[in-house]
Amino acid sequence: MSIQTEKCPECGCADFFVNKRRGEVICRQCSCVLDDSLVDFGRDWSMDEDSGDTQSRAGAPFDPRVANNLITEIGNSADFSRLDKSTKFLMNRIKKKNRWTSSSLEANLNYAFNHLKTVASHLHVTEGVEKEAAGIYRAAAERGLTKARASDSLVAAALFIACKLFAIPKTMKEVSESSKIDLKTLGKSYKLLLRELKLKTMPTNPMDYLVKYASNLAIANKTQVTASNLIKSYHAIGKTSGKNPTSLAAVALYIASLQTKEKITQKRISEAAGITETTLRNRCAEMLEALKIRLPKGRR
Repeated sequence: MSIQTEKCPECGCADFFVNKRRGEVICRQCSCVLDDSLVDFGRDWSMDEDSGDTQSRAGAPFDPRVANNLITEIGNSADFSRLDKSTKFLMNRIKKKNRWTSSSLEANLNYAFNHLKTVASHLHVTEGVEKEAAGIYRAAAERGLTKARASDSLVAAALFIACKLFAIPKTMKEVSESSKIDLKTLGKSYKLLLRELKLKTMPTNPMDYLVKYASNLAIANKTQVTASNLIKSYHAIGKTSGKNPTSLAAVALYIASLQTKEKITQKRISEAAGITETTLRNRCAEMLEALKIRLPKGRR
């Protein structure tokens, strides 16, 4: 309908109000809706849920795992035609340098993200963790931290940091084995990323590993609850500081199994936690002494 020529069929008024958000034409006098299918020919802006920015352009969301998100084009022939000769020469050099940089960076990211996908698949982490790791590696690449360094170790380190940020119970040893990166090299890359990118991670909670090991070993719920209480008591007296969370979880499960009389061998628990049986026995003795727990003879 033409708003300029039509009249309201209800009251004959020609004074209309256009609600652009709802696409409606409404009579101001009787509130009759004359049209409810107007097309919005305005700009395609949308609400950005993450930043709250109402001026973000609609389209596919940014994915840090896509390498060519970084492509930036500096001007075009029409822009350069209006410049003087010396400025045009300078801008052409800048454009060429930018193309070289973008190409090398894009190639680096493509290789790194393919490797990241493989390692993330081996570790069975979620897509959110993988995206976080990609974002960390991308930030490192933009700062030039990947120059003269093996990208594989930085990818593994980024994935380990992402797991810690998402409270996913993955040890550095697990990441090292999945990525085929030496543990010492991985540790150096991990510290480098934390330092240069100013990242902070919280200490790993032994409870996360406790649930993981209990699930892998099919341990009864009663034993899990007892082990959880042991860790809480151990933490309450300040003994968990500086201790390996994986060994604490393993020790708590072993002592709890002795208390609940669930048959679980030291070998099974030590293999699940990735520690030696000697370490398990030593940490077990420390926890028993600190918590003043006495077990029947022959139960250790």
